[in-house]
Amino acid sequence: MIEFREVSKVYAGSGEPVVKDLSFEVPEGEICVLVGPSGCGKTTTMRMINRLVELTSGDILLGGDSVTKISATRLRREIGYAIQGIGLFPHRTIVDNIGTVPRLLGWDRGRVRMRADELLDLVGLEPGQYRDRYPAELSGGQQQRVGVARAMAADPPVMLMDEPFGAVDPITRTRLQDEFLRIQQGINKTIVFVTHDIDEAIKMGDRIAILEAGGVLAQYDTPGKVLSEPASEFVASFVGADRVLKHLSLVRVGDVELDPANGDAGSLPRLGEDVSLRDALSELIGAGAERALVISGGDEVRGEITLDGIRQLNRRSGG
Repeated sequence: MIEFREVSKVYAGSGEPVVKDLSFEVPEGEICVLVGPSGCGKTTTMRMINRLVELTSGDILLGGDSVTKISATRLRREIGYAIQGIGLFPHRTIVDNIGTVPRLLGWDRGRVRMRADELLDLVGLEPGQYRDRYPAELSGGQQQRVGVARAMAADPPVMLMDEPFGAVDPITRTRLQDEFLRIQQGINKTIVFVTHDIDEAIKMGDRIAILEAGGVLAQYDTPGKVLSEPASEFVASFVGADRVLKHLSLVRVGDVELDPANGDAGSLPRLGEDVSLRDALSELIGAGAERALVISGGDEVRGEITLDGIRQLNRRSGG
């Protein structure tokens, strides 16, 4: 869906590239996370896709077409855009905020309202309760949900998200991440997501592009490969010394082979099948237990997971 071909950006007067010779592809329906230290060019890279920043050299293809051959206005109307600061218009109601791009595309008010209601429901905000409110009447987390809904309003095939959950508290941030991943399972958008947080990149990304100073691509791979096979000392350092634990966060206990439940299991800790191996490890250590029951959504015992089993799984995966 998106292809970077030796893309570089040099601002007038600087002489030094902010982004240098980037080449990678984002498959359709996947989330690509751009991550790296401050000043590495990740936001510039994302903004070149919808030409909020113009390329100096190279090319970006969108569905096979060069973005430089498409009107910038048309391009921006066809790409969803969500930012950290949310950017809602304070003098417009929530329904009018969500309908910003659809109205530019000529949608009538009834169609805009129907789409706004659909999206409010999708992001977990009851339409009848929220559509006619103003942004100041919503919490930061609720405003962020509206910002995501607005980015999806015209059903764009591509979405750009610039630290969209960075301005909220950690608990709300986790909930928004989980909610968006749930939504993505149903909508399958092609998404480029910028963050400075490697933990968020690992959680959100199907693929991760790690940039270093000067906008150089240090590694482009799946989260699992980035954690188990860092391409350089820079990547290993950026990912962190706890990359073994990060690797465990990628796997759910319900996805691994479990041991049969023993008859004396009544006093064991109980874990939902959607719990990550990292959280399972934390629960076992905290409880001083060697094993725990894994319970399905229907409260059925699926089996047991053990400390030794987690260690073996991690060794086999290269963590």
